[in-house]
Amino acid sequence: MLSGYDARMELRHLRYFVAVAEELNLTRAAGRLHVAQPALSRQIHDLEEELQTPLFERNRSGVQLTRAGRALYQRARAILAQAAEAANEARFAAGAVSGRLAIGFPSGLHLNYLAPLIAAFRKSHPKVEFDFFHGLPPEQFKALRDSRIDVGFVTMPVHVDGMEQRIIWRVPFKVVLPRKHPLAKRREFVLEDLRHEDFVFCTRESRPEFYDEFFRLCANAGFHPRVVTEVGGYPTTMLGLVSVGAGVSVLPHFEQVERIHGIVWRPLIKPKVWVEFALIWRRQNTSRVLEEFLTLAAKQFPEQNTSQAGLI
Repeated sequence: MLSGYDARMELRHLRYFVAVAEELNLTRAAGRLHVAQPALSRQIHDLEEELQTPLFERNRSGVQLTRAGRALYQRARAILAQAAEAANEARFAAGAVSGRLAIGFPSGLHLNYLAPLIAAFRKSHPKVEFDFFHGLPPEQFKALRDSRIDVGFVTMPVHVDGMEQRIIWRVPFKVVLPRKHPLAKRREFVLEDLRHEDFVFCTRESRPEFYDEFFRLCANAGFHPRVVTEVGGYPTTMLGLVSVGAGVSVLPHFEQVERIHGIVWRPLIKPKVWVEFALIWRRQNTSRVLEEFLTLAAKQFPEQNTSQAGLI
């Protein structure tokens, strides 16, 4: 510790530092913080000057934490979490938050993953009432624009004007087959193993990001998939069709459906593909209830690293 050191760090400096430490790229960190990259670089430089030690090593691909940077990162995250908690306690002391929160979701399967977050929010905000909206992503986007819901739960990628998003959950794609299928005894698959199979898959209208990526991956594996049955995008419907022998599929592996009768899940080892799920909300929504909900979501679901290849 520096003798006589007069710390002048602000929470802003720590937020900027943590963003760069997690992204390891100034451009991505600036986008995440909604600040200009030169301003972010200047703030990091000022922090390093203040601490009299470099926190990052610069290279062509981005930055890496120094030993001092790694030490600061752990403390900085703890400080920011404590500051957020203190701010929440102060707001709660001024008066309990009340109102309504409308949440969109594509299926009951997805709502199960939000259940712990919703339960925790109910406990900390007992005066808030909930409304739920069942709809596929395009329907949720319209409901958000029309202010019929406050926040949606959708698959990535999402490119909708005027919306903010936060990735909270990632799951791998796996091969799903009828239990009595000749290939069901295999322990794992590469996509090319399925070139001669009949597929059950979603319609392009319901899930364009899944549909396009699936056909692209099959093309890269050297074949065009023979989709014999298309359904409106709900995983449980597709799984039901697989269970009765309508075909095989490649779907996100939801733990809740692991034991559906008549199907088996097998790892897809090449290519390895993941799907990300995010909360999405209207940028101009200033609801205090929504703000509190997103704050709790950030605490329960630390932001996912999206730099890995093979994401849908």
